[in-house]
Amino acid sequence: MDEQLRLTDLVPRRLTTFGLLLLAGLACVAGLEVLYAWMSDLAPTTADGRVAALDLDGEGSLAVWFSSVTLLLAGLIAVIVYTIRRYKTDDYQGYYRVWLWAAMCWLLMSVDQTASLHEGFKEMMVQVTGTRLFGDGSVWWMVPCFFLLGAVSSRLLVDMRHCRLSSGALLAAAACYVLAVAVQLEWVLPESGARAVMLEEGAKMVGNLLLLLAMGLHARYVILDAEGLLPRREPTLDDQLEEEYEEASSSAADEWITIDSAHHTPQPVLKRKARASRAETVASPVRRKLTKQERKSLRKRLMRQRLERERKQHGNWKQG
Repeated sequence: MDEQLRLTDLVPRRLTTFGLLLLAGLACVAGLEVLYAWMSDLAPTTADGRVAALDLDGEGSLAVWFSSVTLLLAGLIAVIVYTIRRYKTDDYQGYYRVWLWAAMCWLLMSVDQTASLHEGFKEMMVQVTGTRLFGDGSVWWMVPCFFLLGAVSSRLLVDMRHCRLSSGALLAAAACYVLAVAVQLEWVLPESGARAVMLEEGAKMVGNLLLLLAMGLHARYVILDAEGLLPRREPTLDDQLEEEYEEASSSAADEWITIDSAHHTPQPVLKRKARASRAETVASPVRRKLTKQERKSLRKRLMRQRLERERKQHGNWKQG
């Protein structure tokens, strides 16, 4: 059993693999487009004048199968990202749950490709309201999908901002979906017949493919981050000054300070500084960048402390 692949091992680690998979998917989309254009030559030889497997606008075609499988894989990869992100230690607000919502959205879209749930919802709303609003009534399902997918995708994009490749692929997928909707509403290529169908279905298939690419690229990023294989950010000057400030604060806790007594004594008494508890130190870390004046005063303070330590060491050496 130790030699068997894990679920995360199914995600490619090389960017060249993702590039080859993207090219293979685009080749499949181009092949389906060519077959649809060739279907008009085969129509006279069929009984109903069409080939169902090659019809991009029909149900049960190869294009529908391609889109359904692509969205199903995107949903499964989103579940993989969710299972890894939920163990990230600095996600205090639980933002990783958006990946579970994304997985459910992609799986719902996969079912819709084969079952045409949006068409059934559209006809139900037309029967209930008695109006189709605009055109054939597609607005009834476009508006809820816009708000649902827009809310999930925008929050997903915020979580994916550290990986530029996956964020770019997700934005490109959104652009393809917008183009497909514009063609369906006849804002682009109105009354163009087969060309409009090819553009709409081609944009949808490419959008689904780019969505799968975005999920795969971010799964790769999350896995490499969990394994510690991503390059770490170099500490800046502010980070170094904050570390030195914390070290100076902790070292100064054992120094003696002069405190005036509450009683009328001729000389002040010496008391040791109270050491800050570990809970207080953890509960109040530095949350902002130091200003220019604070950095300047901090450098002077650290320099004075360094000179005092050197002077003490030099005096001890002379006595020895």
